[in-house]
Amino acid sequence: METFLEKLMDLLTRVSELYAIPQWAVNAGAVTIFCILVAFPFLVRHLLQPKYYRFRELILFKVLWRWKYKKDDVVGLWCYCPKCQAMLMVDDENCRSNESLQNKITYFICNECGGNELGRVVGGDRRYALSLVKREIWRHIKEGSFNEISSATKEALKIYQGIEASKEETTNSTTLHVKIDEPKTSEEEDVKKDGI
Repeated sequence: METFLEKLMDLLTRVSELYAIPQWAVNAGAVTIFCILVAFPFLVRHLLQPKYYRFRELILFKVLWRWKYKKDDVVGLWCYCPKCQAMLMVDDENCRSNESLQNKITYFICNECGGNELGRVVGGDRRYALSLVKREIWRHIKEGSFNEISSATKEALKIYQGIEASKEETTNSTTLHVKIDEPKTSEEEDVKKDGI
């Protein structure tokens, strides 16, 4: 019983002999057609997806937000440090104890940058902050301003990274290198006294 591959090779050989085409050309054509057929659904899906799918970053509340899309919904939304790109920790502990909206504050903290607060949202906990960001994302998509926001976000990230690089250079250039003499052993002192 012949396998599929053997039948395919037999068919390609017959086509080569029937039309007097070199075997390598027939084989290359078959491989090309196969690749096109396999890649076609992926290419069509990529071309038919909405243009806003490329809009995946936004700086809001002084932090960087990243997300993905799944069936026209924003998923995987979380905040990152605009300087070092690390995931941020969210502190909304005081939202449980305060009843006044003005006293409910959610803080965004980067542990990689020394545990500093990078931004805050007044009026609710982390769910409230995430819903504000989602609304802002959809507002930009509906207004069609997502391309401008996306390019502005990329420029802002370059500026943040430039500031961090200049801070590191300043820190490295101002660091004093002090040479500390190691304590001498009694044998070394005896040798110096003897003049050897």
